[in-house]
Amino acid sequence: MTDGAPGFSQHWEGDEWVTTYHSFSYHNEGVEPLVLVRDYHGAGPKAIELDQQFRLFHNLRHDTASDFYYKINNDGTQHVVVEVIENQKVRIRTPLLRQYIAARQMDLLLFIDSVVFADEAEDLPRQATHRTDTELVQRTYVSDRHINGQVFSRLLGVKVVAPGAIETCGIWPYESQDDNFPEFIIGEDESGTPIYYTCNPDLLADYFGKNSEAPHYLTAVHFRKEVLQKYYSHPELYEVRDGYLSCAGLWGLHIDNDHDDRVVVFLGDLGRDLPSSERDYWRGFMIVPDAPMSESNFRRSFLAQFADSAAIDLRFREQYVLANRTWADAFGWPLYREPKEGDAYLLQQLRLPLNESQSEFENAIGILAKLLVDAINEKALQKNLESKVKDERGISKLERYLGSLGYPHADRDISYLRSVQELRSKLAAHLKGRDYEQTLSKNLGDLRGRSAIRSLLESGVAMLQGLTAFAPPQGESDGTTGTETRTEE
Repeated sequence: MTDGAPGFSQHWEGDEWVTTYHSFSYHNEGVEPLVLVRDYHGAGPKAIELDQQFRLFHNLRHDTASDFYYKINNDGTQHVVVEVIENQKVRIRTPLLRQYIAARQMDLLLFIDSVVFADEAEDLPRQATHRTDTELVQRTYVSDRHINGQVFSRLLGVKVVAPGAIETCGIWPYESQDDNFPEFIIGEDESGTPIYYTCNPDLLADYFGKNSEAPHYLTAVHFRKEVLQKYYSHPELYEVRDGYLSCAGLWGLHIDNDHDDRVVVFLGDLGRDLPSSERDYWRGFMIVPDAPMSESNFRRSFLAQFADSAAIDLRFREQYVLANRTWADAFGWPLYREPKEGDAYLLQQLRLPLNESQSEFENAIGILAKLLVDAINEKALQKNLESKVKDERGISKLERYLGSLGYPHADRDISYLRSVQELRSKLAAHLKGRDYEQTLSKNLGDLRGRSAIRSLLESGVAMLQGLTAFAPPQGESDGTTGTETRTEE
């Protein structure tokens, strides 16, 4: 480690001083520090920094809280590769150093300065010893000088790590080739045995005669819908939307998620668009293709037509955004507030349960309540009501406001919102007794699990469509009950 500060050197040449600028605090060109120590001589805390070119080469993300550096992989995963410990010690993963020096075709010099103390050193020679070979320059000596009653020895050395071939640096055009193309189920034979085939797009047939004996690139592969659980659980990184799954700006995959119980993907897309590590994950959710692809996916993929999704959760998401935007345009304020940071991905996480588990059921109820009840724009509603009622909450305020506007579906929609609120309240109880089942029956009848959430989503879509249709075109209403327009977000 060094301060690495740039500066000047001077030497006498002929009859004048010659001044030379150096990018680093070395007079030998071609020597660069990997770790920099910033010392402000007591005027500020010492800081340790990585060489900028090393950071940029690996595109490392610095977490300032832990002082760790993370390598973000092509599949979206990330792991610690550099640790700065207590602002004194730096640990760097060896493969990253090897790749960097291979790309730069520079040696890595590791400097050694080790001191060992002992009470006695009678058997050791007092003269210095030297050793030099292609990988190490070493100097060792033992001193008779006593420090705290002890003698000591000191080892000084420089270990030279030569770079590998530039082809081992791991970045374009020398990145490792993707050769992990696992087989997926594409059908069954006459005896019901699953038929597997590779997802390597170079080995699949197309419409131009390529690999005519192989399955087609557009062969449908089916997966249990739980395959999406991983992506719903990390909405800060992944997004599942109508017909598409994406990981930040790193990768994206066209999917047919317009089904209740499955996700369908084209065989060739699995090999072309999914990162290698993700393909192995998807294999764990394969099922036999015993159902057709959705109508929306067929029309989009083969007829080049625009097609709305039939999946109720996707329709709800779309209608929620449309209703809020329409309401804001018509009345000057959104019906639902923008979520706070902790709830920023609520709408994206809302889904028809991936399975019949209690956790999936409760999760859907909780998100619905947050989106439709907790997010009601109470401040804007109150400003546009003629009176204030003590302890009145969001649903009641909305009921009064819709009544003042003459909204025809007020009773239906308010009853629905109260059902969602009551279900959420009962689900929050740690111990669910007989009254819990009574609440479910009261609000859902005989429906449970996925069927119950489907019914709630359908009612939610009906409410949002009603509010959207009721909102007058922009400019035709001030959104108040005889007062001036007021905006509140």
